[in-house]
Amino acid sequence: MSSSPTYESVCGNDGHTEAIRIEYDPSQVTYEELLDKFWDGHRPAPAKAQYKSAIWTHSEEQKQIAERTIQEAGSSGHYVDLDEAKPCYDAEDLELFKCFFTDF
Repeated sequence: MSSSPTYESVCGNDGHTEAIRIEYDPSQVTYEELLDKFWDGHRPAPAKAQYKSAIWTHSEEQKQIAERTIQEAGSSGHYVDLDEAKPCYDAEDLELFKCFFTDF
């Protein structure tokens, strides 16, 4: 997999995933509140790597919270990948903050 994906390579199913990276202030909103919003507005379904549903975590605490919310989501949770965050590559010609994560 390329360490410098392009929109065309991602559309060509190179194994990267289009994603947004959310930076937040934990004194203003909790990680769990962010995940609640994710589940409120998202209905995961099977998809190729480019459009898969995923949660990438940055700590063991985030992983445990995400695992719990996936279980609470029931059958919808089966379509959400949960992985440790890896390098994020800024996308060209796409919306601000959109990036590609390496498929794991």
